[in-house]
Amino acid sequence: MMPNKTAGFTIIETMLFLGITALLIMGVLVGAGTSINVQRYRDSVSSLQSILQNQFSEVSNVSNDTQADPACGGALRGQSDCVILGRFVTSIDSKTLSIKSIVGTIPAIPVASTNDVDVLKSYNIQVSAANSENYELEWGSSITSQAPSKSIVFSMLVLRSPASGSIRTFVSDNTTTPVLDGDIGSLVKDTNLARSVTMCVDSNGLFTGGKASVIVTANATSPSGIETLGEGTSGC
Repeated sequence: MMPNKTAGFTIIETMLFLGITALLIMGVLVGAGTSINVQRYRDSVSSLQSILQNQFSEVSNVSNDTQADPACGGALRGQSDCVILGRFVTSIDSKTLSIKSIVGTIPAIPVASTNDVDVLKSYNIQVSAANSENYELEWGSSITSQAPSKSIVFSMLVLRSPASGSIRTFVSDNTTTPVLDGDIGSLVKDTNLARSVTMCVDSNGLFTGGKASVIVTANATSPSGIETLGEGTSGC
């Protein structure tokens, strides 16, 4: 009687099979991890754009409540000459934005000029102690300059003109030191109306691809004035 022969894999074949399978699994995991990190980075870019665009909506649809405000001398907003005029956005560092409301006092003698800058200056604008918030860029991202890449700060003032009703955006030319609350009036000038700023968004090692950018365009009057450029066209 012939002995039965059982077919099967040798130890070497089994080891080869397991090794190839492990490499395939590693490739899938690495690819999936890279895709997740790219999506996280792009989410951080779109979130930064969204938070800046939202400031225009806040200015357009302002709710002038009756909360007492130290910036109004303790008077009640909505029941005094103290009114909300806009929003102030400045970066505490390259990763965190500070967002605050801006109030002003209706002048006893209206300024004769119809120029929005002159009118806004006459309102003696101040940073409100109420309704302030901080926004931290998602997934550890930070904002940098275009080449050469280095960390930057920026300050942006979005105001609604009492004269024309138009929204006016003032951008600081200082990218190394944020504008302090007490110096907010220094932003209100014609040259800052015509200024734009490009913020490259650095992933800080989340992935090794190119950088996208968020741009505050000159003379921005609506959310459409905040734009983004992708990794291939941002110049970052």
